[in-house]
Amino acid sequence: MKLFLSSESSIFSRSLCIKSSAVIFSCFVFMAWASAQEVVLKLHNSDGEPIVGAVMELLSSKPLGSSARAIENVAIDQRDKEFIPTVTTLVVGTSVGFPNSDDILHHVYSFSAAKTFDTPLYGSDVSNEYPEVFDVPGVIEIGCNIHDWMLAYIYVGESALMAISDEQGLASLTDLPAGEYTLKVWHSRLDAEKNSIQQSIVVEQGGSLELALTLDLVRDRRVRRAPSANRKRYR
Repeated sequence: MKLFLSSESSIFSRSLCIKSSAVIFSCFVFMAWASAQEVVLKLHNSDGEPIVGAVMELLSSKPLGSSARAIENVAIDQRDKEFIPTVTTLVVGTSVGFPNSDDILHHVYSFSAAKTFDTPLYGSDVSNEYPEVFDVPGVIEIGCNIHDWMLAYIYVGESALMAISDEQGLASLTDLPAGEYTLKVWHSRLDAEKNSIQQSIVVEQGGSLELALTLDLVRDRRVRRAPSANRKRYR
């Protein structure tokens, strides 16, 4: 696994280099400047391409008070034989429904250790959407037993401070209390134990951190999507 964090700022920098078990030097450079307290993370792969759908989570040993989000109901839809969205972040105790917006049947399931469930085969006429409560931190991989290429991930955080990288590979968290944090980064194809890495960071009072991180990703293992020309009930 190869990691590289960098940042730019006009006020100060603090850098740390560590040597990994693969004899690769990983350098972390942290910068801050006078602005709202925030962390901005830019992710790209070894080819310089932005990484979409990675989760950034900040963990703190101190209570974060009002920064915790209230538990809310969430929906992961099934449209055009895909899960929408592909990656969802949740706080512990959140209930998730799985509406079916297609005119065919779907069968949602998960065998993940953090949450195992199995819905019956159902269509768009089902009103309760088979909600599930996610009450254990961890990553849950969900699939459809009818359409093997359908795959999505539910990331149940240990904290409420989470963000998902966008099309530019950017993830950010704002209005953070100053202090020490553990920065945790997860991606479904990250070449690391449990698909995640972590590193200690410090958010200064009145300051920000801008970090750039290179991740080594493994090949996408998803099954190729079946042709959609044939509009059968299950396809």
